[in-house]
Amino acid sequence: MAKKTPIQTPANDIRISRKRSPIDLRIHGDDMLLSGRFHRWQATAFTDADLDELSVRMAIDSTSPDQLTLVSDDDHDLFSFHSADVRRENASLYRARGGLTTATGTHPFEMHIEVPEGHNAFFAIKFVARKAVLGDSWAELVIGGSSGGGIDAERRLDPWAVVLNSELAAA
Repeated sequence: MAKKTPIQTPANDIRISRKRSPIDLRIHGDDMLLSGRFHRWQATAFTDADLDELSVRMAIDSTSPDQLTLVSDDDHDLFSFHSADVRRENASLYRARGGLTTATGTHPFEMHIEVPEGHNAFFAIKFVARKAVLGDSWAELVIGGSSGGGIDAERRLDPWAVVLNSELAAA
């Protein structure tokens, strides 16, 4: 019998064992419409004195909606958020209240959405949630997503993220 040797890949290796769990967002109101199932995201999360409470800030690529990936029965959402009320706080910040759905059920929830001014493919969400609400999503948020690289790591593997007309791209 041959001896099996584990293979280790460096952190910046673009081969990803699995994609991040998608996030389903349906946020609308007060000059805001954000709707889709996004799979390219990167999270920063930390706890304070209460280790069961997680503060999360996520950068999300708005060019990663569900149309770019096939959804299988094995895919589960990291979480789903549907707004009931959205208010503009300032030029680039919104506060949304609604329901957060995780493996633990649907819970009343509030999050902030940051939309940079100008042309940008990214937006950010931030929220504070308890471990009992996040359930299985807690672990994936703590590690920031997949261990296969940054927010653009999956883009390198996405056949839709290619330049189709190189002359136009060079102009």
